[in-house]
Amino acid sequence: MKKSMNISIALATLLMASGVAFAGSDGLKDSVAKEEAKAVKNPTEVNGTVAAKAKVEEATSKEQFEAKMKASDFSSEARADRSKRLQRVFNTEVSQHKGINEQTPKMILEGIGLTVKAAKAIKSGKNDEATKYLEKASKNFSEALKKDPNLDMVPVNQEVKIKTFAGDINVIKKTLDMAKDLIEKHQTQDAREILIPLQDEMDFIVRYIPMKIYPDITKKAAEALKQGKSKEALIILAKGFGTIMAIKQIIPIPLMLAQDMVIEASKMDKTKKDEIIKILESAKMELKRAELLGYTQKHTKAYQTLTNQINAIEDEIKGKNAVEKLYEDIKIKFSKLFEDIRKDK
Repeated sequence: MKKSMNISIALATLLMASGVAFAGSDGLKDSVAKEEAKAVKNPTEVNGTVAAKAKVEEATSKEQFEAKMKASDFSSEARADRSKRLQRVFNTEVSQHKGINEQTPKMILEGIGLTVKAAKAIKSGKNDEATKYLEKASKNFSEALKKDPNLDMVPVNQEVKIKTFAGDINVIKKTLDMAKDLIEKHQTQDAREILIPLQDEMDFIVRYIPMKIYPDITKKAAEALKQGKSKEALIILAKGFGTIMAIKQIIPIPLMLAQDMVIEASKMDKTKKDEIIKILESAKMELKRAELLGYTQKHTKAYQTLTNQINAIEDEIKGKNAVEKLYEDIKIKFSKLFEDIRKDK
């Protein structure tokens, strides 16, 4: 899990200017639904893939480029299967993160919204209105702290970002090789452009308000307004937004897909050996994609263990086909890996 401390003042100002309030679980649901629909509808065209193709085309002949893209295309059947699987794993993972701020007192969430409204009012020259917002926000924070003096970092917002890259292993390898060549030629920015689309992940971003700091900020901003210092009040609020901490957790989509494939294989009729092995091979390919996309740095051994266990299941299927225990073991390994990833900092 990657942690980023402090949203910049520039971002806070942008929030104030745009009037974007902090979303609750409904906002998360809407955001996820839109991103899922976008990704599932056409996963190969999401998040800058077109730009990467343009760079590839610049670096090789038209014939080579077309051959490369044909090699990376999924059959219509495979596309449909991937789309359904993507939707399933997205829903499963989102369900793991729902309700993170459901325990946050409503008065705190309302207080945050009031400070945003106050900043907008100040920018519009409505200082009296802003003062009322800030006084109400301060009252909310005080009541919350009175009920629970130990409140510290309180989650007030969560969002999900989905970045998909459906290119196969060969496309990823060739893109990495191309980037390496560009870097060796000191064409760093060109290399950066073709590497950016190589993201296949769900990002869960949770923002926390520091209750030991933030309430004092609203009081100071209100005092500044009463003294006619609207510019100073706006700066104080902007700094207050800057104390909010954002924690981003990255979940690799290939890992989710691999787990889903193994679970599906475990439920299939044992007599359908060829179909089961086909699914397990796809699971191994997803694990390899995760490695090539750079998601295994902290967990390389765990990924290799999963691959080895899938190989063991395939061998057993070809033999006596007594795989129940092996499936249970690998499911536990997947769960443990996901648990470790969610704890990463």
